[in-house]
Amino acid sequence: MLHALRTGSYPEMTASLGNLLETVTIAHYPEITAIKEQMLALGADGALMSGSGPTVFGLFQDAHLASEAYYAFKTGSYGSQTFLTEFTNC
Repeated sequence: MLHALRTGSYPEMTASLGNLLETVTIAHYPEITAIKEQMLALGADGALMSGSGPTVFGLFQDAHLASEAYYAFKTGSYGSQTFLTEFTNC
């Protein structure tokens, strides 16, 4: 992951996503898997639980797909808990 971030390789970054805590948390909250699968089905290049939860995020290189996924989640059962963000270079 560090190499991907240093070189700016988006494909390598999405291929390097991982969170060991997911294996523990998913056993108690299977909806995490459902959210990740839905994000991937909506075009995310990668999806992952953040830290120990409760956040699940998807990475999209295509802004249009990201917007469509946002509206799909926003109008679904997650509503106000759905946010569309973007990376910035500081």
